Amino acid sequence: MKPRLLQLGLLATLLSAIGCGSEPEPSDSQAPQRAAETFTETESISESEAVVVGESVPPQSEPPMGNGDATANSPKTLQQEPQEPVYRMSYVRPEITERTLHQHGLMRFSQKHLDLITDLAPDLYEPLLPLPDAMMSAWESYFGKLPPARDGSEYRITGYLMRDRELFLDAGLVKEDTLLSYHGRQIGAEFWLNDQSWGYYRRHLLLHEATHAFMRHLPGEAVDLPMWYLEGMAEMLSTHLLAKDGTVEFNVMPIDRSQFLGFERIAIVQRDVKANGIRPLSAITQFGAEDFTKVQSYAWCWALCRFLDSHPKYRDRFRKIARELITVPFRQNMATLFAPDMKQVQTEWLLFAANVEHGFDFERAAVEFRPGRPIGTSATAIIRSDLGWQSSEILVEASQRYRVVARGQFTLADDPKPWVSEANGVSIRYSRGRPLGQLQASVLATDTGDGPPGASMLREVALGNEAVLEAVESGTLYLRVNDAWGELADNQGSLSVTVEPIVDAVDQAGRK
Repeated sequence: MKPRLLQLGLLATLLSAIGCGSEPEPSDSQAPQRAAETFTETESISESEAVVVGESVPPQSEPPMGNGDATANSPKTLQQEPQEPVYRMSYVRPEITERTLHQHGLMRFSQKHLDLITDLAPDLYEPLLPLPDAMMSAWESYFGKLPPARDGSEYRITGYLMRDRELFLDAGLVKEDTLLSYHGRQIGAEFWLNDQSWGYYRRHLLLHEATHAFMRHLPGEAVDLPMWYLEGMAEMLSTHLLAKDGTVEFNVMPIDRSQFLGFERIAIVQRDVKANGIRPLSAITQFGAEDFTKVQSYAWCWALCRFLDSHPKYRDRFRKIARELITVPFRQNMATLFAPDMKQVQTEWLLFAANVEHGFDFERAAVEFRPGRPIGTSATAIIRSDLGWQSSEILVEASQRYRVVARGQFTLADDPKPWVSEANGVSIRYSRGRPLGQLQASVLATDTGDGPPGASMLREVALGNEAVLEAVESGTLYLRVNDAWGELADNQGSLSVTVEPIVDAVDQAGRK
């Protein structure tokens, strides 16, 4: 039952690296290294658009430890080459006395993996304390367990949650430039947060920065990750639902806006699409430091990671990349796993970005690409009402006119009784400006020209029970029943759609 309210360019470019600078921080390893740093901006962001916008710099990897085995490189030995020990990245955490905290009106609360220092009232900070420990299993499930530290210490990070930043400045716990215009900032094993107006976004921001810290402790190949991935993953994994019994579900697709106050990524993508069009994959994966002065950049990074992690055809390979960050270079894995069907990835990305909304149903919106075949006098396709775009397996030709006739009935909802519709749709409710249930058409062009693959499918044409369709370009005809992309699950039934070319006398009659 659903509520009824009105309502990657070239592959090489997609996989390009992005970098920016930061100040070095001391490490507790023997060799100095750059600290991992991310920060989240608030400048020019209203409270209703508390979007995380930031910058990230990978730390230098620690030198490998040799084992001195003289036979390891011998081609004649059958002995397996010994594996060098793998350690997580390590950073210095400051020692802060209770006296210092007490003198400045600050409190420290220690959990297994987090020390939280704050000046907030108990009703604001207490819901935050168990979150990083609860999320630790989610991080390790997604990326794999963190390797041990060189000194054998437990993984711990320190967070500073600030309502009055002056207290932390006076205590020497924050640099003057750390949070002048930012929601949050992460450096190594520490992060700083300005307090937020919404309980959801306060939790989200803490989890976002803590996710940065976890990823920055990954060693090996993981030190060289592009910014869109670092920030998009922190946004995606931190999106969560808090149940009444205190249990938390992480890495969720927002369904109801009211449960995610302050998280305006979907609304920002929607507005940016209207104002500037869809960002192609190649643009998002090339985001540099200057792009993160704009609120839209983080919304797009979240959207890309959400798309790759949720789509039934792409999520397994996307998660495989995350599990192999320590051992396989990110760009190499992306190229290997996504090259075979990159045109389809780009096409479905455009369709998702154009239609993203709360509760977007990735399973039912996934496109089964089936090429069209030339038709003789006519061809018929069965179109399900509970799926998104479906191939008719009919090839249409540019400038040719076709008569399209749809027969059958289907239901769109069952509250308070079944909503029965034909291909003309029901006018008591509209979705994206058209009657709910109305038959829609688009063409996946055979020749994309200079445009991105799949761009032709964004030109959506309304058909209804009977219509004449003139193809703008040659390609496969795709059809769907109009409905919100998060409300397909309760639809039932299908249409039988017949397509026939209009020729000769019939064509002339149609032009009178």
